[in-house]
Amino acid sequence: MPEFVYDIPVYRLALYFGLLAIIAVLVGIFVIKPILRLLIGTGPEFNHTVSYATSGFSLFYGLLLGLLTLAAYQNSERVKAGILAEATTLGSLYSDMNSYPEPMRSEMKAMLRDYVMFTIHKDWSAHRVGKVMDGGFNRADAMRRRLARFEPQTRGQEIVHAEVISAVKAFSDARQRRLTGTITEIPSVLWYAVLVGAALNVILLSLLRMRLVQQFVLGSLTTFFLGVILVVIVTLDKPLRSDAGLQPEPLRLLWERSMVWDEPLK
Repeated sequence: MPEFVYDIPVYRLALYFGLLAIIAVLVGIFVIKPILRLLIGTGPEFNHTVSYATSGFSLFYGLLLGLLTLAAYQNSERVKAGILAEATTLGSLYSDMNSYPEPMRSEMKAMLRDYVMFTIHKDWSAHRVGKVMDGGFNRADAMRRRLARFEPQTRGQEIVHAEVISAVKAFSDARQRRLTGTITEIPSVLWYAVLVGAALNVILLSLLRMRLVQQFVLGSLTTFFLGVILVVIVTLDKPLRSDAGLQPEPLRLLWERSMVWDEPLK
């Protein structure tokens, strides 16, 4: 699917797809239908033959759309789980910092707050256009390097530090799962199959012999629903793209419930 499609607001995209569905039916009835009638002719069994071909085509095309919708939904849920896991591990790290001595405690808490705010306000804006900013990686790397320089002085600090290092690894894994949302997408070859199938669906509906008004209404309803399915797939295809993409709500909740209270007044 062309990149500009993902930059269109969902309500406009739905409107465009709906209008395109109606236009496709009109083109099929008034342009494609007369041409194909001249090429293949008609007969008393023509509708039966077209219906037979349509039933077989609809089975495979419907299966393709169903599988693509499911795959897109699973991709979206996988990225959503990564966002939740990232916020959860950050919350655990922030709480664990209370067990560290000063100035380590204040420095790490400030770095964690800075990372969360950067991710919400900067990184997420980049995700909306399919990009990832280097600032998030630099901040995560700075936290890892700061923890690596800490030398526990007691047995209790050793235990806490080992748990924190393990949590940092979980945080890095969750962060990578979130970042995959910027590149996760349905392969172009499958989109090609979907669009070709949509065109064939309009052609087969246009070939049926029936009254003009009936054919237009039935064809419009069928293609409109097809457009709705395509809008759903486009919306779920890239989980972090456009205004309809996943929101950083878990990170916002983490900030509002735990971190904002430690932010110094300016």
